[in-house]
Amino acid sequence: MFSITNELLFSLIIQVLTAGICLGVYKCTVSFMQQEISEIKQDMKKYNNMIERLIHVEDSTKSAHHRIDALEDNR
Repeated sequence: MFSITNELLFSLIIQVLTAGICLGVYKCTVSFMQQEISEIKQDMKKYNNMIERLIHVEDSTKSAHHRIDALEDNR
C-alpha cells in the first residue's frame, strides 16, 4: 500500500505554499497594473481635453491677430 512519508508531506506543503504565494503576488501585480492603467487613462483624458482647449485658444488668437491687423490697416 502507498504511505506518505514525512519528507513527502513536508515537500507537498512547501510546494502548495509556494504556489499560493506566487498566485497572490500575481493577483496583486495584476490589480496594481489595472489601477495604474486606470489612472493613466484619466490623465490622458485630461491631456486630450487640454489639447482641444489649446487648439481653440490658438484659433481665437489667430482670429484676434487678423482683426488687429485689419484695424491697423484701416488707420
